[in-house]
Amino acid sequence: MVNIVSQIECVCRGKRNKNIFASHLILLLLLTGCKSTDSGPVQYKANDELVVLAHGLGRSDWAMRYFAQQLKRARYKVCSLDYASIGQSVKAVLLQTNKQINACISNANKIHFVGHSLGGLIIRAYLQNNSVVLNSNKLGNVVLIGTPNKGSELANHLNGSWLLHIAGGVSQALVTGDNSLGNTIDELDINVGVIAGTKASPLTQSYFNSENDGLVSVESTKLNNMRDFITLDVSHTGMRYNQQVMQHTLNFLQTGAFLSPTRRTNTLY
Repeated sequence: MVNIVSQIECVCRGKRNKNIFASHLILLLLLTGCKSTDSGPVQYKANDELVVLAHGLGRSDWAMRYFAQQLKRARYKVCSLDYASIGQSVKAVLLQTNKQINACISNANKIHFVGHSLGGLIIRAYLQNNSVVLNSNKLGNVVLIGTPNKGSELANHLNGSWLLHIAGGVSQALVTGDNSLGNTIDELDINVGVIAGTKASPLTQSYFNSENDGLVSVESTKLNNMRDFITLDVSHTGMRYNQQVMQHTLNFLQTGAFLSPTRRTNTLY
């Protein structure tokens, strides 16, 4: 994959056209994705707490493997969603993930959710459409990481292009405005913490007029009813492997708040 990216970059630099490189690179990332871990069903004991992990656009459960490893070491049970999103409609994706989440949480006593990017919208939509879970005392804390709750300015730039046409209905629903997927989901009264990245990309910076992680602006990640909010110097993709992001996620799952600066460390389990 590195060689392919290098070839695209070489061609596009030769044409002195950063926009072409950005579009090709985004397409490559979306269509390549990751392989699935094909994990088995989760087995629970009486005091187990479950974390449902939801990956982002064009990925698979493999994309959240670092989070899964760290959560398991912290003695959580983990169920990673694995859904197709490229070329899929919003309805189809929500149907896939609804079934998977229901299977994950069956017999679980305490349920937390962690979603990266699109995965955060999947979680919000699931909770809105499943009032039994939403209103249950089993529902724990929710962490949204780099989630385009108000859409993405980059999607606006690509809107109407062949690239977004190939990417499908879910990708097209990530634009900003009233038709954005995030804006069609109610802001629920839940314990939700939001993590936003501020490490922009030179390839996409021109499409934003405020702090962003390369794909999603900081402002877009915010919710009116979020219990806690933090920005970290990390890119959109880098969030899935970042130690600080993981530390804050764990603390929110355990306490309902992100770590204060004096409590941050450089090591995990």
